[in-house]
Amino acid sequence: MDTADAVAAKFEELRASMRKTGKVTAIVGVKVVVSILGSSMTLPKLRDYTPIVGDVVIIDATDPNAWLVIGSPG
Repeated sequence: MDTADAVAAKFEELRASMRKTGKVTAIVGVKVVVSILGSSMTLPKLRDYTPIVGDVVIIDATDPNAWLVIGSPG
């Protein structure tokens, strides 16, 4: 692998680690229960996003201690 391919691969790995996808399984108050990576997680969501059970959602995972459901892909 040449240097340009190695750098591109590292950027793709970094990008993938910052965004996750999951599926909404429940809504609990202002939080969303999402099935992701083989388990369920209860996560906060953006104020303007109104989730629906069954939605595929995009999760901002930039901060490993503060994942946030940012919405559903259009």
